[in-house]
Amino acid sequence: MTSFRSTLPASPCDSGGTTELKRTALYARYSTDQQNPASIETQIDLGKEFAAKQGWSLLDIFIDAGISGASYETRPGLQSALSGARRGAYDILLCLTLDRLSRDLEHSARILKLLQFHDIALWTVHGGSAVSSMELGLRAVLSQEVLEQVRYRTREGMKSVAKNGRVPGGLCYGYRVRREYDETGSPVRGLRSIDEEEAKTIVWIFQRFVDGASPNEIAAELNHLGTPGPRGNIWQATAIRGHRNRGTGILNNEMYVGRIIFNRQAYRKNPSTERRVSRINDSESLIVGEVPALRIVTDDLWQRAKNRQRKLSKPKTAAAR
Repeated sequence: MTSFRSTLPASPCDSGGTTELKRTALYARYSTDQQNPASIETQIDLGKEFAAKQGWSLLDIFIDAGISGASYETRPGLQSALSGARRGAYDILLCLTLDRLSRDLEHSARILKLLQFHDIALWTVHGGSAVSSMELGLRAVLSQEVLEQVRYRTREGMKSVAKNGRVPGGLCYGYRVRREYDETGSPVRGLRSIDEEEAKTIVWIFQRFVDGASPNEIAAELNHLGTPGPRGNIWQATAIRGHRNRGTGILNNEMYVGRIIFNRQAYRKNPSTERRVSRINDSESLIVGEVPALRIVTDDLWQRAKNRQRKLSKPKTAAAR
């Protein structure tokens, strides 16, 4: 949070006209996926200019940098602004547009209710007036719909990338980014080539596993040999073991046998915790792209590793215990 404290005198006021000197707080936010830090400066400059024209006393500026407007509890700037509202620290909360305040319908209504309870008016620079409950509801619905459309287009675009044999996600261990350009000169996303040194380590990991070594033992051996792990870090057993159903970890990455699997999981935000929760999609939802040029592990070695995983996952009988 960044705070600006005005030297102008403050006086109590109602939430109506603009003739009295009103204590004002400005809220600004940008998301890393859509804006950049410069947009914060723009929001602050426009907010200051607007407040000055109205004759208001700008007391505080609250900022959330690189945080989604769909979040609530995890925005320290917003929570500080609301804490100030509860203390009666200002009379007007000003933001550039309503989507800077929130992109979630439920959160928007919650914020406005709290402000109204403490006799604080919500204003936007873009609208140039106080925001009513009806306006906030309409704009919040539209903002949330736009957000859902962006998510839909992004995910469908990633599906198309996977279907065409390109990687829709980040760079995984064993590969390098392959740079190619289309007819317009734009880089083609999702192209990969095999990193030969890392590929040797992957084959070695699979072989040690089928020979009876545990992921813990394999990680310890790799660290003893001084083999750099993913992203240059030391090896952890979880990076090798992963999660079978989610397709994570070295032993479960089907790209090593020349298949790109996308859409294994769907994510939803838990309204109680504000955290995203993953759910496994059914097999019919999977997008599979065949990329034989990216194969590192033979079918035989892959299948032997799967057989051992299944054997280890079986519950032990009372006699075996």
